[in-house]
Amino acid sequence: MEIHHADKAYRKRALWLLAGIVLMCGVLLWQLHAWLDQLTVQLGSHDPDTVRAWVRLLLCALGVALAIPAIGLGLTLRQMGYLARLEGRFPPAQWKTLRDVRVLRDAAGLAWAKRIEAAGVAALALAGLLIGWSIWAWWRFGA
Repeated sequence: MEIHHADKAYRKRALWLLAGIVLMCGVLLWQLHAWLDQLTVQLGSHDPDTVRAWVRLLLCALGVALAIPAIGLGLTLRQMGYLARLEGRFPPAQWKTLRDVRVLRDAAGLAWAKRIEAAGVAALALAGLLIGWSIWAWWRFGA
């Protein structure tokens, strides 16, 4: 049985990155309530056209902000699946892993490569839906 060994430096960097993201999300969630309170007071005293413009901008920005990571994930998964199909093994040789994993070859490796590519296509489809939602919100609240 062939083993694809973990990269300890990659594992350490990935864990530090994850900790940083969790910390950043915690701070953003902590500040979200104060920002929403201030926004409610500010928009409550404005006319409906100003509120509509804010809603339009917020919905469009939310769709695009969620689509960007989905695009990155989709492209990465498709690349991983494609390379695994070319090499005839999963995971591809140059990819780094967080832990030691068994290398799959032949039918099992090809099946995983196809699943990973399908997941990449699904992530890209989700990104397309989010972009479409942003376009719809821009059109719907533009009148």
